[in-house]
Amino acid sequence: MLRTPPLSAVPRALALALALALSPAVGTELPAQAAGTPPHSSSLDLTAAVEMARQQGLLRQLADARGRIADGRVRESTQWLNPTLEWRRENLGSPLQPDIFATAYVPFDLAGRRLALRGASSAGRGRVQADLQHERRMAELTVARGWLEAASAHELARVVTEQAAALQELARVDSTRVREGLVAEAVGLRTSLEADRARMTAVRARQSEGELLLTLSRQLGATVQAAQLASLMAPGLPDAPDSLLAAETAQRGRPDLLARELAVAEARKRLSAEQRGVLGEVQLQGGTKETGGFMTGQLGVAMPLPLFNRNNGARERAAGELREAQLLHDDARRALQLSVIRARQHYVALRDTREAAASFDARATTLVQSARIAYREGHLTLTELLDAERAAVDARTAHRQWMVDAWMARLELELALGARLDAESPLDLPLLTPSTPSGR
Repeated sequence: MLRTPPLSAVPRALALALALALSPAVGTELPAQAAGTPPHSSSLDLTAAVEMARQQGLLRQLADARGRIADGRVRESTQWLNPTLEWRRENLGSPLQPDIFATAYVPFDLAGRRLALRGASSAGRGRVQADLQHERRMAELTVARGWLEAASAHELARVVTEQAAALQELARVDSTRVREGLVAEAVGLRTSLEADRARMTAVRARQSEGELLLTLSRQLGATVQAAQLASLMAPGLPDAPDSLLAAETAQRGRPDLLARELAVAEARKRLSAEQRGVLGEVQLQGGTKETGGFMTGQLGVAMPLPLFNRNNGARERAAGELREAQLLHDDARRALQLSVIRARQHYVALRDTREAAASFDARATTLVQSARIAYREGHLTLTELLDAERAAVDARTAHRQWMVDAWMARLELELALGARLDAESPLDLPLLTPSTPSGR
């Protein structure tokens, strides 16, 4: 039986050759991965776009950076004071023996202000995390809207370009018919005019598509080409939850409401801390003193007297911040209820139109094909044909706008609820159930 030689028996030259052969392949893959560009072999659909934004998108990174800033500010305002160590030598240049002091100054929270601020810090950091979660969800909604608008503009540009090409062909045919005397010259001029206008409309549509792709690329942190966009598809529209379940789910799953509740708790604890700040910071002192050749000890207490500054300004500010936090909390509760009602009504209304909207494309295709055939056979006037062309483009535009609106209505309802209607949603939310756990 043949035995495979151990790895140590492989000649070093062969191992070096293998390493050199494999190194270019590794080196060529890393830059492509670091660039963050979506692979050209796979299409970028809505779910993939939101996931990419979640991993490397600009809005997500900005939200995380703002969260770190806010968390740092909360922690900065509630830090314990550091102790101070002093070494001092006196009687320099004097015939007297020098006095040498070694003293430690330790801050002491006699009134409990720092302790109250630590409690405010706990509520403040919770508020920051809730605000961060809300901002992340809004970032995902913004990216989803950007993808939907870019995909819709891409398909609309294709529709307008196809119409321009069809009108160009029609203008060529009518030009031949004018030369043969089969139709009036005015007909040929009108057809040529409409074809040129359609070309300009297609150019504007491509420009709009490019601008939306640029916006989407900035949001994703990667270059997105029109060919990479997946086809725009209508969303699944499951039944909306009843009003009672929607309200209960929103109360449990909305981080923005939790943030306002924690902001009230934070402001209340900061007001308590500032009310205790009338006495100021007490400082305990202790150390050694060498004087006259003898080593002695020292002990002291330093406390500012509240004669001129009784912390009135800070207390007034904290009271105003508490009132502001309470008002914002009450407004957030009202806004939550109204947003759930509005989002649910809009979703239900769009859901009721899905059967009519689903046939827009098919009906538009049938209309324009039959109109073109009838015009060539002389059964339709040029004005009627152009009206049919515009009606077909309007129907296709309405169909794509309906798909965008349907997706946005669903996503906005899910954000209002703080939960996904089903697993098809690209948002990072818990699934909607009667016992949906808190998203806070």
